Amino acid sequence: MAGQALAQSSEPIAVTSHGRLRGQRLANCMVFRGIRYAVAERFQPPRASEPWSGIRDALAPGASAPQTNANPPPGPPYVILAQLPRPAGAKAPAPLPENEDCLFLNVWTSALNDGRKRPVMVWLHGGFFYGGTGSTTDGSGIAGRGDAVVVSLNHRLNAFGYTHFGDLAGGEFAEAGNVGMLDIVAALRWIRDNIAAFGGDPERIMVFGTSGGGMKTSFLMASPPARGLFKRAGVQSGPGLRFMERDAAAAVTERLLREVGLTSANAADLAKLPMARLLAGYHSVAKAMKPSRFIDLPCFAPVIDPKWLPHHPFSPKAAAGATDVAMLIGCNAQEMSFFWGNDPEAFTLTDAGYRDRVRTFAGRRTDRLLRSYARAYPNATAARRYLQAFSDYSLALPVTAQADRHAHAGGTTYAYRLDLQSPALGGKLGALHTLESSLLFNTPEAGRALLGPGDTPVRLARQMSEAWVRFAATGDPNGTDLPHWPRYDAKSRATMLFDRETRLAYDPNALARRKMAPLLGA
Repeated sequence: MAGQALAQSSEPIAVTSHGRLRGQRLANCMVFRGIRYAVAERFQPPRASEPWSGIRDALAPGASAPQTNANPPPGPPYVILAQLPRPAGAKAPAPLPENEDCLFLNVWTSALNDGRKRPVMVWLHGGFFYGGTGSTTDGSGIAGRGDAVVVSLNHRLNAFGYTHFGDLAGGEFAEAGNVGMLDIVAALRWIRDNIAAFGGDPERIMVFGTSGGGMKTSFLMASPPARGLFKRAGVQSGPGLRFMERDAAAAVTERLLREVGLTSANAADLAKLPMARLLAGYHSVAKAMKPSRFIDLPCFAPVIDPKWLPHHPFSPKAAAGATDVAMLIGCNAQEMSFFWGNDPEAFTLTDAGYRDRVRTFAGRRTDRLLRSYARAYPNATAARRYLQAFSDYSLALPVTAQADRHAHAGGTTYAYRLDLQSPALGGKLGALHTLESSLLFNTPEAGRALLGPGDTPVRLARQMSEAWVRFAATGDPNGTDLPHWPRYDAKSRATMLFDRETRLAYDPNALARRKMAPLLGA
């Protein structure tokens, strides 16, 4: 009975290959939460879970991956969203449960047994490869329209998902450096085999994500075992050009061993450490190995592997197989203010401070870069020019490179940029990182703290979410609600700009591409 549903029940009951699941009716759709898609021992690949008899409740999210630092650094969080004012009387959300047993997914759908096959949109959460959760996703704004099925999922993270043993431990943990990604592949296989039970089309699956979710999507595009499990990819503000080399990843593991009092001779004992101790060791190593820029992954990230990732996805070119997947890729105009929650000086830079900060990434190119941004933004303050230059360097530059390489290799590529200026915190944030999230999910009310009042967020949420659904369904985001959106190529670089007036532009990231190309190094 897999792939069917029990329509007679007053409660939504889906019949999967493992057993029956009871979901919950929402105002505009149904949701099934906390569905186990696999099980796994620490550092080991996931394996299929056991079937069950009877009806199992799918009413609450499963655990998120272990990630919370029990001894966080002093001062405000680096993510500036913590500074947004809460509505009067609103309480901080309760912390989500975390556990190594975290291989769960959630499904939103409008119907179970109506004969339709909707495109499937699989959301990979952000947080790079160290944090985040799919448990807070809300897919109802898309699923409630009836035009797609939405899935979010949890998988292993940080040291639990990406500790590369190399030649340590006798090969017992040969795949440990990528098990977080193996979890996602296992989830995609579960989705392929079961999504018809939720009204989805297993032949039209799109994987998409913002920030780290975009990086994970990029990995999957180049991973042979993931081939054929999805046909479209959405990479939002998360270019994945390169991942970790094996030697560098093995050196990180050696450092982790020292941190928790082990040696290479007893490296296998990492698998038996208490969860809290391993997590504390991870946080200590990660604190000492901070990335130098957004696309750098210095520790606990996916590793080049003969089976799972034979080549970097988009460096120096698109890997074999990556262009078999149609890709919609883009970023926001002023991404990096998102990360300045503990850096208030960045918003009030003098000319001297602006120059000093640009020099940290531009080196001998600093003066010519300053002149270029002065010409392009003559009325901007030094702080605003720095926000733009640093955002271009960090994200617009690698996003453009990934789009160029995908298109040059023959892939179907569409590009966008979100230019809408957030009015939050006095308007100093611009179009910051993650601003698109509630727009893509058609939940603008949930994003009002960043998006502001009025009809523009509602219109953009409709435009963007419908374009992403069309892309999931057909590989083409065009529709009557948008200007014509040509495929991207490395000559015209056609890019849809979402703003108060959505319009098409050609090569809108030209300044970063022309002036910063030698700084990419990937």
